[in-house]
Amino acid sequence: MTTPAAAPVSISLPKVADVLTPTQWAVFMSLMDAVVPEIRKEVDNAQAQDTSVIHISSADYSDTAVRLRNAVSPANPSSDDLETYLAERPSSNPAFAELLRVILSNLPPDKQRALRILLFLLNTRPGSFLLTSYATPVAALPVQDRIKIIQGWSASLLWSFRGIAKSITSLGKLGYIRTSPSFPAVTGFPRVPSDWTPGATSYPYEFLQFATGVGMVEVVTDVVIIGSGCGAGVVANRLAKEFGGSVRVLVLEKGKHFDAKYFPLDQAAGLASMFEAGGVVESDDGSITVTAGSCFGGGGTVNWSASLKTQEIVLKEWAEISKLSFFEGPEFQACLDRVYEHMGCDPEVITPNHGNRVLLDGAKKLGLNPKLVPQNTGGKKHDCGYCTLGCWKGEKKGPVNGWFPEAAEKGTKFAQRFLAEKVVFEQKKGKKVAKGVQGVWTAEGGEKVPVIVRAKKVVVSCGTLWSPVILMNSGIKNPQLGKNLYLHPVNFVSGVFDEDVQPWEGGSLTSVVSDFDNLDGKGHGVKIEAMSMMPAACLPFIPWTSGPDFKVDAAKYRRLNTLFAIARDRDTGYIYRDAATGRPRVVYTPSAFDRAHILRGLVELSRILLAGGAREIRPVLPGLEPFVRKTNPSEEPTEEEKQEFEAWLEKLQAHGNKPPLTPFASAHQMGTCRMAAKAKDGVVDGSGRVHGVEGLYVADASVFPSASGVNPMVSVMALADWIATALCEEIRAGEKGEEVQARL
Repeated sequence: MTTPAAAPVSISLPKVADVLTPTQWAVFMSLMDAVVPEIRKEVDNAQAQDTSVIHISSADYSDTAVRLRNAVSPANPSSDDLETYLAERPSSNPAFAELLRVILSNLPPDKQRALRILLFLLNTRPGSFLLTSYATPVAALPVQDRIKIIQGWSASLLWSFRGIAKSITSLGKLGYIRTSPSFPAVTGFPRVPSDWTPGATSYPYEFLQFATGVGMVEVVTDVVIIGSGCGAGVVANRLAKEFGGSVRVLVLEKGKHFDAKYFPLDQAAGLASMFEAGGVVESDDGSITVTAGSCFGGGGTVNWSASLKTQEIVLKEWAEISKLSFFEGPEFQACLDRVYEHMGCDPEVITPNHGNRVLLDGAKKLGLNPKLVPQNTGGKKHDCGYCTLGCWKGEKKGPVNGWFPEAAEKGTKFAQRFLAEKVVFEQKKGKKVAKGVQGVWTAEGGEKVPVIVRAKKVVVSCGTLWSPVILMNSGIKNPQLGKNLYLHPVNFVSGVFDEDVQPWEGGSLTSVVSDFDNLDGKGHGVKIEAMSMMPAACLPFIPWTSGPDFKVDAAKYRRLNTLFAIARDRDTGYIYRDAATGRPRVVYTPSAFDRAHILRGLVELSRILLAGGAREIRPVLPGLEPFVRKTNPSEEPTEEEKQEFEAWLEKLQAHGNKPPLTPFASAHQMGTCRMAAKAKDGVVDGSGRVHGVEGLYVADASVFPSASGVNPMVSVMALADWIATALCEEIRAGEKGEEVQARL
């Protein structure tokens, strides 16, 4: 592996205010130090009195060092690197503390308050409410005792304590993996891909600047688009092609644009700066973590390039739910084809990396039918596993590289750091007509500028989380608004291999197994896909049993591949506005129906990993021991080992995957502004117009009638193309004084 001579331009983490007092912060960090503890060899009794360190005997330390060296093999770190890794303490790392401040600042106020209460009790009355069996404040306890407390919470019969254990360990693991200076040295994980070269830049976008200190600023345009994700990109591009500069278009983005010279961002800054709420959005009950893009280009900037068309069984369901026949017609198929062609989606250019090859080869050995996943890379081979932190080559044809440049050339304007608050209306002949957007723009220096954008048409395209909130803020009343939230819940299985995997190399998601995606005969089931193997994406899901064990397990990263079972969920949640912040809140718990499908996926995943040559098979199911092969993984298992494996699979199924300890994740949010022919069934009509309002459209994944069942980018863009056609027709009709009916 060649180390580049330079590195991308770095950026700093966002500046945030502390949500904890110094005393609360000290208690919190004492828990973080238990999740990922400092481990040293005991030299004398006096040294062992340091309660913030796990001191172990020379013999035990040697055993741990051997386990660790075996874990990081075939990387060959020095003894000093291993010792530094074991001795690393999160609270001693300023970057760890800074990142955790960002994450905590993005928690909803009620969750911040619950954390402060927990920390207060742990500091003043640790034995109360069954929190611990100790009378001593937690921060004063030896780290081994703090570990026991967290283990006790994990084993509690009460959901709330199991949830506390999950949240505390998740924060510790996530923060540590994102910021640890010793982890890359031990595992060989490089800052950038092996073929990275400096000098790449993005299209030279110009962003509007607004005057500060002058009160409300007013801007006039013809069409304003709220959001800059996949739907917005297609709509802006289509308007530019249809009208050139004769129809003025302004795109508003609440996040920031990062030029390709910054890409890939490092893990700490990338997740904190390009993802919603610093990369950690939890459902209210903590059962699922939602990951959503929040930067210029939205999900199209941070997704993994996977480009799959909406399946026929789903389109049939969409037509039935929405009472809109076009989903099954040739016109919508033409939208799908047009999007595919524009992005140059091509499976022929793919060379699967180790994890995707294991999925393909293991599935084939089992008689399954794995397939390559086309990538939106303009027909180019694109072996960059870092793209979730930004595409440094500019080959991923999301909004920033694939759709907005042409729009910009034809006069489309852009504003970043613009938080849209609501749509503004006027009454016209007894009808409610959208006439613009009110919001706040933030200057580089932090000054807030109130802005009103006057426009003839408004397109809300800020995603499943935010689009319903914008409409709620705007006074839109609809029984379906915020409802019908689908998340494609995911759970994982990791395989540890004997060989050098280097999981960071190669495209992230280039293969799929769809044999189990219709388990109920109605299109609900699971697909099996490969994970982005950035350490911060895969390692925080490793089940935590103790601090020392986590350090050893995380060090296996170089030999690790993680696959996942992703469900097309039948059962839904909803979005509501946080009363204090106005941000979207997620109410969603994976249902027993959908969890059963995911569990089936974990079983089949385990079979695929066994056939694919894994030494260890580790489902992300806390409390379940991994299956470890005793014979050569490259050879067929013996009959005895096959029997042991089947017995272990029975344990897996009996163990189950109930929340809150089982970590579910979502990178696909859909629904909440459902499309339907009638207002009682959906928020927008068959043209994407909000029912009962003129001039207001929604064009993003929120309009899906149900879950797409595939990575939703292509489905989003095809629907946006369909909606953009209707918008263009309405603009032309308006110029002629005509009215256009919604399409069915």
